[in-house]
Amino acid sequence: MPLSSVRPNIQPVWFDDIQHSLAITPSEGKAIANFVAAVISLDSQTEAKLPTTLREDNLPRIVFLSVSDSHTPAQVTLGAGIGVKIALEQAIANLQARLSTEYQPRWLKIDIVQDVVALERLNSVYPLRQERSLYGLAFEQQSGIAFLPEELLAYTLLNQEQRLQPKNITKYLNSRPLQAQEYQRLQNAQRLRIYRFRSTSLFTDGKEVVGMYRGHRLFSRIESEELLTAAVAGGQYLSRALSSEGKFVYSYRPKKDEVPDKYNILRHAGTIYAMLELYEVTRETELLQGVQRGINYLLPLIQPYPTALDNASCVVEKGYIKLGGNALAAIALAKYIELTNDQQYLPIILSLGRWIQTVQSKTGKFLVHKQSYPEGRVSEFVSDYYPGEAILAMMRIYALDSKATWLDTAEAAAKYLIKVRDGNLRDSQLTQDHWLLYGLNELYRHRANPLYLNHALRLANSIIQSQNRRPQELDWQGSFSQPPRSTPTATRMEGLYAAYQLAKDFGHQEEAQAIFEAMQLGIAFQLQTQFRAESVMYLPNPQRALGGFHRSLTNFEIRIDYVQHNISSILGLFTELKFGISPNR
Repeated sequence: MPLSSVRPNIQPVWFDDIQHSLAITPSEGKAIANFVAAVISLDSQTEAKLPTTLREDNLPRIVFLSVSDSHTPAQVTLGAGIGVKIALEQAIANLQARLSTEYQPRWLKIDIVQDVVALERLNSVYPLRQERSLYGLAFEQQSGIAFLPEELLAYTLLNQEQRLQPKNITKYLNSRPLQAQEYQRLQNAQRLRIYRFRSTSLFTDGKEVVGMYRGHRLFSRIESEELLTAAVAGGQYLSRALSSEGKFVYSYRPKKDEVPDKYNILRHAGTIYAMLELYEVTRETELLQGVQRGINYLLPLIQPYPTALDNASCVVEKGYIKLGGNALAAIALAKYIELTNDQQYLPIILSLGRWIQTVQSKTGKFLVHKQSYPEGRVSEFVSDYYPGEAILAMMRIYALDSKATWLDTAEAAAKYLIKVRDGNLRDSQLTQDHWLLYGLNELYRHRANPLYLNHALRLANSIIQSQNRRPQELDWQGSFSQPPRSTPTATRMEGLYAAYQLAKDFGHQEEAQAIFEAMQLGIAFQLQTQFRAESVMYLPNPQRALGGFHRSLTNFEIRIDYVQHNISSILGLFTELKFGISPNR
């Protein structure tokens, strides 16, 4: 919720008074957070005292305090004065005047305004220049209106094109009638004076204090336990998103607390697989129970597909079969058998595999990527990733049913992709296919054709060469494309982990080291896109989003495949850091 008051207070200091930034060391940042946390009765066990350097600061300062009880959106107050101590004390007083005695703060974020850009502009619809997720927004001093970047983003007070959204701003100011009137006055003014500002951000839950950038923490050196914590939180999100019937909340929009009416059974199967990977590490009963419900939802969608040779089956959704859908269903069910030794699904897995074999030509090419059911009309749709999924499915079926025919299918498909589809392509032109890398890692261990190892290393090199290493934004490091997204980074890290196992196990140590470094950078980027306490506190339903991975740094949509791929890639790096081994993934 925004600042509220009976009337807009005219602050003694406003944004045009901020001329000098305040250097804050990590220890001083912790002291500030602990000082405020103790005063507002956050569950803090540390001494509340500001260092002398901060107490003696005598320059104009503005401070925002955001607090949440972990179940409702953050309440935000502003304090201003001469010296950071005075600004903090005013912000605390404003906060205490606002909160009821029953309110129990659990999360606290502090923003100390550092750099301010003043803009005089015509009151128009033209976009602002500064990125909404990095710069806050304030209006003239009389209005008393100022918003943090997190408020601009969470409530879409500025849209993606950096245009002011008057309806959203008016709605957000409803709890401040006089400030809402001030904003109406500003809307009617011919010219506007606007301030864009950056701040030093600190978050604490009473147990730790972390610095913030763009509303999230940054990650440099990653420890294995930190990775496991992130993967477990992702698994907990998926468990909460799974109904008693075994259907996931496929997509969730945290900004509006909305669930679109969409589904994708292929990604359902992939998500079950990621949950099983996590179960392999944690052995948590809740995960396995969720997997079993998810499998029960999947099974009725598997339909018979008679062939001339033998009975086959296929996953049917909305009247269509997909090569990738069959493959991922087989991969997920095979992982379930591997971990539980429950053989009941083996006949289904074999029949899914037989359908995959029936749509492969003698050249190794898969002729069907999407097909109507039961009519059998073949769609022109082609996925770059379905063949890699099919290769991995053949390898996982072979692990359960050691017939050479499964290896033959996988090998023929791999040779077609490498020699024909990708034969004349430069490394930079290759599809950076994590599923193919998974498959090649396992195929090479059974049929050691150098073609597979070399292509895996080519794919790994393609990924590494396209990784953001000197990006324009601090938190884009390790990602791909500009602006970057979470899942394309996660899938590439999955692929790199498979390539890393090959390189390490078969004597390519230089390549293995380069791959490992790229994995660390990529995972560090991904962790920034996971909803934690500090990044959910401005959302309408903070608890629901916790642990989920969102689409990008500025797009908060959570989808099950975003969580799936992030869990799988994070577990890969966790396994290497924790055990230094290369298990069958």
